[in-house]
Amino acid sequence: MYIQTARLVLRNFIDGDLESFLAYHNDPEVAKYQGWGIPYPREKGESFISYMKERTAPKQGDWTQFAIALKEKDELIGDIGCYIKDDDARQARIGFTLASKHWRKGYISEVIPHLLEYLFEDMDVHRIVADCDVENIASYRTLEKLGFRREAHFVESYLADGVYTSEYHYGLLQREWRENFKGR
Repeated sequence: MYIQTARLVLRNFIDGDLESFLAYHNDPEVAKYQGWGIPYPREKGESFISYMKERTAPKQGDWTQFAIALKEKDELIGDIGCYIKDDDARQARIGFTLASKHWRKGYISEVIPHLLEYLFEDMDVHRIVADCDVENIASYRTLEKLGFRREAHFVESYLADGVYTSEYHYGLLQREWRENFKGR
């Protein structure tokens, strides 16, 4: 995977990403809305990068994460992933994480359309879903701005650090994306 945007590169992970990866995975502000606890161990980061750097494309029934790097420096600033459903190869789930020092710069809004283009056009995915914590305002506003439709509000449905949190679930169909958002 190698996709360039105006300011970013979406690519496979490399060994040199480890320190940046560990830094944002151990940032309490970033981890707050994610499914991992902190401290996030170095060994887990090494294992993750080793596994993901060999992935060439999303694989049915498994998450594939791609590195988001600044184009000028090739510095890792986050990651974006997709999961192709086990029982339906034309349905996918996406998720994204960004280091807090790179928040509010429009990076996620810049890179997601390129992933959508890849999934909808190259992989012929029919439907893409995403979910986020109801308190993660930046994430749900980004999804809505990119054309995702809020389809559900699950109250106290996700256990995180011993506390049940609420989630919004979003969906976007290939035809909706083509009609309303492709080429924006």
